[in-house]
Amino acid sequence: MTQENTTNASKEEDLAQEVPINHSDVSSEQATEEPVEMPEAAEAAEASEAAEASEGTEAPAVAEPPEPTLEEQLAEMKGNYLRALAESENYRKRMAREILDTREQTRVKTIGEMVGIYDLLQMAVEHASKATDVAALRQGLEMSFGEFKRILKGMGVEVLDAVGQPFDPSIHEAMSTLNSDEVPDGVVLQQWKPGFKIGDKLLRPATVVVSKGPANPPPAEAPASDGVVEN
Repeated sequence: MTQENTTNASKEEDLAQEVPINHSDVSSEQATEEPVEMPEAAEAAEASEAAEASEGTEAPAVAEPPEPTLEEQLAEMKGNYLRALAESENYRKRMAREILDTREQTRVKTIGEMVGIYDLLQMAVEHASKATDVAALRQGLEMSFGEFKRILKGMGVEVLDAVGQPFDPSIHEAMSTLNSDEVPDGVVLQQWKPGFKIGDKLLRPATVVVSKGPANPPPAEAPASDGVVEN
C-alpha cells in the first residue's frame, strides 16, 4: 500500500469518529427557553386593562337639590319686594334731604350778598335825617342801587328794560295804552316796573304802557286824478 492511500484511510477514520448533530435537540432547547417581555408592552397592557375596567364601571349619579316649595318661593319674593321698597324709600329721603340742603345753601348765599345793601341803605337813611345836601343823599342812594344791580348780575339775573321795545306778551304785561305822536303803535311807551329773567325763566314780566299811535292820524291822501277837472 502506498503512502497516499494510507493518508486517505486515516481521514475517513477521523470523519467516522465525529458525532452527528441532532437538530431536534436544538429546537427543543430553544422552545423551552422563557420568552422575554419588554417593560413598555407591560405598561400598555396594564393601561388597557384599567380602561376596560373603568368602562364597565358606571359613575355614581350626583343628587340634584330639591325643588323649593311654594311657601319658600313666596317668602323669597316677599323678601325681595321688601328690600326694593326699603331701598326706594331711602333714595327718596336722601334726595329730599339733598334738595333741602341745596335750598338752604342758596338762601344763605343770597342773604349774604344782600347784607351789604342793607348797610348802604341804613347809612343813607341816617344821612337823610340830618343832611340838607340833596346831591350827597342822591349819591349815596345811587351807590346802593349800583351795588344791588351788581349782585343781581352776579346771580345771573337779567333786568328787562322794555321802554322803546315792541310789546311782547311773553315778557311784558300791559297795564294800559296811550296815544303818542312820537312812539308808533304797539311799542312800549312807559315802564312802571322792570322785568327780571334768569336764563330762559321769567321771574317777573315788565309792567308797561303801550302806545296806540297818534290820537288824530293824518287823513289819507286822495288818489291822484287822471287830468279831468270837475266843474
